[in-house]
Amino acid sequence: MKGLDLSEEFYWEIVRPIIACRFPQLLEKHAAGLIGYGSDVLGYDDDLSRDHEWGARCYIWLLDSDYDEYATSLNQAFDEEVPILFKGYPSRFSVDEFNEVLVPYNGKSNIHHIAITSVSRHMRIQLGLHTSQLSIYDWLVIPEQKLIEWTRGKIFTDPVGEITEVRKTLSYLPEDVWRYKLKYAWSSFRHLYVARLTDIRGESLSARLIINRMVEKAIQLVFLYNKSYRPGTYKWISKELAQTSPLANELIELLEGIIMEPCVTKAVEQIEGVLAILVKQHNDMKLTEYIELEPPIFYARGLQSYSYINVEDALFSSLPKGLQHLEIPGALDQFVTSEHILVWAEHYSKFKPIYSIKSDIKRIGIGDMIV
Repeated sequence: MKGLDLSEEFYWEIVRPIIACRFPQLLEKHAAGLIGYGSDVLGYDDDLSRDHEWGARCYIWLLDSDYDEYATSLNQAFDEEVPILFKGYPSRFSVDEFNEVLVPYNGKSNIHHIAITSVSRHMRIQLGLHTSQLSIYDWLVIPEQKLIEWTRGKIFTDPVGEITEVRKTLSYLPEDVWRYKLKYAWSSFRHLYVARLTDIRGESLSARLIINRMVEKAIQLVFLYNKSYRPGTYKWISKELAQTSPLANELIELLEGIIMEPCVTKAVEQIEGVLAILVKQHNDMKLTEYIELEPPIFYARGLQSYSYINVEDALFSSLPKGLQHLEIPGALDQFVTSEHILVWAEHYSKFKPIYSIKSDIKRIGIGDMIV
């Protein structure tokens, strides 16, 4: 049984009756659903997924005033009445303190897996947001993985409409932020030629690392052009990519072939083939003026076939002045890769000020541009 289906049945058959019996005043004043982390939220869970954080679980969103008044007593009611198993699957859990995860109840700690919160509280803790009106800086620092967590899964009931409205707001990036991320993603291919350069010099490890990085950047472009959030974990990249569009599904085999290709020269040519497909998609979408691929700049030394700077330039010209004048290039999850930062709002929200702070370093004196 899929975890999302299990959790929905768990809500209607166990959780909601507890609320109806013991807190009838909350029955039409709460929302319930399953979003957030977990393979079950995406619908990709299988037998291997059931070792931790899997089972009958859900979120309950109360109004802020009701949270303050009822959260503690509601949690106690669930603790008293939620059974060990639901339809043969875990609905009580123990804490695996070493790995800091919940596992099916093993005779040690015994807790339910129903998260009681409010929409504003949940947004503050998981997204670092204090309002549902996001600024450009908010959009630039919230990792796409977190946006996936908030927009996938399922809302089981929402008579108030608050969580549904937030999910609608977060459904995809604003147009300007999307174009900004596209511009920065294309900039990675300025140095595609370095893969062949290092290969010629016999530095095969460097060449392979560059090829892999270029494939990853191409995947980022595929997600962006298809307006689909890119997972922050490699585990579900293939599945998510396959579902973005028929073209993306076709590109998977090409991208995997590039990684496996033993000849670096051929791998670079194949990357250029994928990029040509994406330029065609760019033109078909009429995002900017029509793009013709241009010859590479001179320091590519003839080791890549095209320059992609004109794609960048066209996207840059389509941006509002505020984004054109940012000193930090790209969104946070395009230049920060640490999961320790990207998983926790406590950490990634700290990066917001870097987009608004102007550097006091001025390169205006003789020699400044050389040193």
